[in-house]
Amino acid sequence: MSSISKLVWLSLCVSSFFSAPVWAGFWDNLWQPEQPVDQTTPPKNAQRFEISGTLPAYTQLELVGYYTSSVCTRKEIRFPNGDIANPYRATLNKSSVLRQSLESGAVVKPFSLVLALQGGGDCDWQLEDLVLDLTLVPSHPIWQKVKSLKDEYLQTSPPLTPSKPAAKASPHDGFYLSQELTIEPVLAGSEEDTNLVSALPLSLNPVYYPVVIYSPKTDSAFEVQLKSNLQSTSSLWSSTATQMVRFDKDAVLRVEFNPEILPDYQVNVWRQPDHISVHYPDGTEYRYPRGDARLYAYGKPESRLNTLSASTKAEDKRLLAQIYWAGYALAKDEEKARKFYREAAEGDDLIAIQWMQSQAAYAGEVEQSRYWLQRAARLGNMEAKLELIRQPLEVILRGKLNTAEAKSAEVKAWEQLNVLVNQGVPEAMGMMALYQVLPWSPYYNATAALANYRLSVQADPALALSAASDYYYLLEDFEQSQEFWEIAAKRDLYAAAEYADILLKPAQRNPLRARYWLDKVASQGEKQGIQQDVLGLAYFQLASLLDAGEGGEADPKRAQILYQQSLVLAERFSNDYAAQAKERLKSLEERRL
Repeated sequence: MSSISKLVWLSLCVSSFFSAPVWAGFWDNLWQPEQPVDQTTPPKNAQRFEISGTLPAYTQLELVGYYTSSVCTRKEIRFPNGDIANPYRATLNKSSVLRQSLESGAVVKPFSLVLALQGGGDCDWQLEDLVLDLTLVPSHPIWQKVKSLKDEYLQTSPPLTPSKPAAKASPHDGFYLSQELTIEPVLAGSEEDTNLVSALPLSLNPVYYPVVIYSPKTDSAFEVQLKSNLQSTSSLWSSTATQMVRFDKDAVLRVEFNPEILPDYQVNVWRQPDHISVHYPDGTEYRYPRGDARLYAYGKPESRLNTLSASTKAEDKRLLAQIYWAGYALAKDEEKARKFYREAAEGDDLIAIQWMQSQAAYAGEVEQSRYWLQRAARLGNMEAKLELIRQPLEVILRGKLNTAEAKSAEVKAWEQLNVLVNQGVPEAMGMMALYQVLPWSPYYNATAALANYRLSVQADPALALSAASDYYYLLEDFEQSQEFWEIAAKRDLYAAAEYADILLKPAQRNPLRARYWLDKVASQGEKQGIQQDVLGLAYFQLASLLDAGEGGEADPKRAQILYQQSLVLAERFSNDYAAQAKERLKSLEERRL
């Protein structure tokens, strides 16, 4: 559990009529009837999940909240490593469960369910797990179908133990048609601040389909599961997917859940003594050694290899190329992959065109690279348009001038760039500003450059770092670049560290602001995995400010810790601060003595 934020888990599982007995017994033991969660309808200002969407026909949805309490606890005797001679008493949090359920009939049913993060009561219950349990009722077509399949299968392929006749399938047969999804809500600004985190509201639209597993000559010869398209691949028995979502202090954490169930899409798995074969509805089949089987989700290219192989569509050619290039479902074959990529690209599939262009550029095939750029540009790809404009202009970056035909190409490119700027394309504004900020450029105009940079950053804040760097380093104008540094530093720790370093230079020294940004880097850098040389310098710079009391009150205790951290990192790379850090650390230690 994070020290910065309490993480709450949201798990989604789709099961048959009854949960597995082991789970039922486990959660029954956790239920505390004498001190239950008593907050089923949170007040308007209470932070809560609101889960809404549409429930498929013939299904039941149960929302289960698992709460724990550090106020109400229980004692338990434990024997470490089975050592009964040295027991110890553990204090464990008590748990409680809150359930809500609803059911649909023959038509889809809109729903909305609410669950509070704080469960209230004398125990001050805190939500720890959130589970959506979607169950197929007996009248669902999938359920009816698998019962017939089991009857048919057991008549033709009896299990290993023949002493008992194969019983007909019944609603109590324990098909556990299930799929789990875990969602981890993370407080904004916590250490999980990565690109893997999504913002709320979260929209989930899983497509579920049955997987029928035949296991001849075993006691459990017939098994059915539900899988979903939330994962590209999964094993036969493991199907957990995880999603982190970001929330701050909003009262309502919204999750849209709109599942779809495909009764006519069925994947068949045949388990043999030495291998497992997986059959998809279009006839695609894969054979695996036992234990290594993979399931490719509905809609994924690998699950419809036969369909893609018979298709003449450019997109399908590209998907087929990806299969051969990756080498997961089939043996890797780069020659076949290139063949299908080229066919897809010639058919104007943009992704395939971009792949062909990147391959040509990597191989140094200038004409081929330009050919594919032009094709992408004709399809409206902005990245390709900008690259074609940049090429005739890049000589200016090296301090040279175009002449003759090259000059004509440059003039034409500048005209095309103006068209994109007038259309409000942020990247085009940033590109034009770059050539306007270069002192040696024929298009030099510092005032126009500043205006274009501002427009580009207003449209896309991600461009702030390039604007800050260009204006500061090329024109040596900190005053005009500072507004861009502030925006960039808020978005990126590397930019924050670079900005803080600039703020410590004599010409524009600002210890107060430098201390602010260095504190952000020092507190979040390790968790976000930034380069250790950058982090080590930030530790030292912040320690120096705290040591001298610049930009705020002196804090020798924290300064000492940061000096020590900077020295640990200093051992791993060359630096200019280690000697000074050792000297200051020694001085602080002597002062404490």
